[in-house]
Amino acid sequence: MKLIHLSALLLVAVLAAGCNTPSSRIKKNQALFDSFPPEVQAKVKDGQVDIGYTRAMVDIALGRPDRVYTRRTSSGTVEVLAYSAFETQRDRQHVQADVRVRDSSGSYRTVRDWFWVDVESRREYDRLRVEVANDQVIAIEESNRRP
Repeated sequence: MKLIHLSALLLVAVLAAGCNTPSSRIKKNQALFDSFPPEVQAKVKDGQVDIGYTRAMVDIALGRPDRVYTRRTSSGTVEVLAYSAFETQRDRQHVQADVRVRDSSGSYRTVRDWFWVDVESRREYDRLRVEVANDQVIAIEESNRRP
């Protein structure tokens, strides 16, 4: 029974991942993609965007943004599309803890001792921000962080 549940879960994960690639988004929007100039098509296939692209080109190349911000400036309103990534950090820490142990006579007692533990933290950050005004990309901001 567990194998069936695991197989079903794996299938859902594979299908969900397949829906989030440039090629799957191109398939869903083939007519629109075919209307793009050849140099734009090549970049969109690679999941890249450039200044002057439309919001539709960005959506096909990158998918749905993780967050959308609105920036108001003196020259108007800008939509900021943010795409996230995760950074994992591992730290080894020396901690003291109470541990229940069984001694040679079979009795249990609590002892305090020091242990090394690995602590993992995961932090989300914006890897890419795309600014769109009047349905055109006007700025692209990329993070310098490397996965």
